[in-house]
Parts: sequence; C-alpha cells; structure tokens
Amino acid sequence: MLDIESTITLARDVPPVEEFLSSTGGRLVHRAEDPTGLYWAVIQPTAPGSTQFVARIFWTVYPHRPPSLLFAPAIGQPTSDARGWPAASGYRAPNDICKPFTAEGQALHVEWATGPHAWRNTGNPFLFVVENLVEDINRVGGARAA
Repeated sequence: MLDIESTITLARDVPPVEEFLSSTGGRLVHRAEDPTGLYWAVIQPTAPGSTQFVARIFWTVYPHRPPSLLFAPAIGQPTSDARGWPAASGYRAPNDICKPFTAEGQALHVEWATGPHAWRNTGNPFLFVVENLVEDINRVGGARAA
C-alpha cells in the first residue's frame, strides 16, 4: 500500500504517462481491483504488424524508488509467461529486467545506487520509465522473447 505522499505524487504524474502512451497507440490501465501503485502499460511497438506488450508496473514508494517492472501476455495475467516479454537487451524473460529504471535491476546491482545509473526521482519518473520501455521495445522492432 502506497503512503499518502506517494499516492498524491503518483496521481499528479499519471496524466502525462497516459498522454504519451495514447500518442504511441498504447494506453495506461489501473483496474479497481488492483492495489494502489499497480498499473498496466499497454505498449504498441512502431514496427508494422507488431503486437502490443503489457508491462506490469508496480510502485511501492513514489517517486523515491524505481518500480517493479515485469511483462504479462495480457492485463491481469501472470508475468511468468515468456511470450509476453520483449526480446530487448537486459529483459530476461520471465524473471526480471536488468535496467537501472527497475526495482529488480537496482536490487541486482548495488553499485547502481550512485553514479550515472542511480535512480532519478526528479521530474516525472513514471514517464521516464514508460519512455524507456517504449524505446527498448522499438529498438528491437517489437520482437518477442519467446
């Protein structure tokens, strides 16, 4: 459960994320049954004929910590199916994403706590995460891990 500061700050940062995803053919979903801080980002790659990806983004403290970030075949489905994951560098389906903008990556690399890979909690971190996801997926032409 998010604390009140996290909830307020996250609510402020959601609209630009929704706008960005909408502009790329995707959308942001937060279902009533989902806990506060859990969002599903539907990402449409730019490659012709590519299918959407669904990223499960779960914030525990916002904006001071990166989110847990995993992929699922569809909204609300388990993240253990490698077919829902992109074949991007650092995306290790179905376990984790080894990138500085994820809780999983930061947990694996304690050296990322400082320096160029440190989590950036300024601006709109939610938008930063989603922009990185879209860029990584488009870089591999929307290819899937499995």
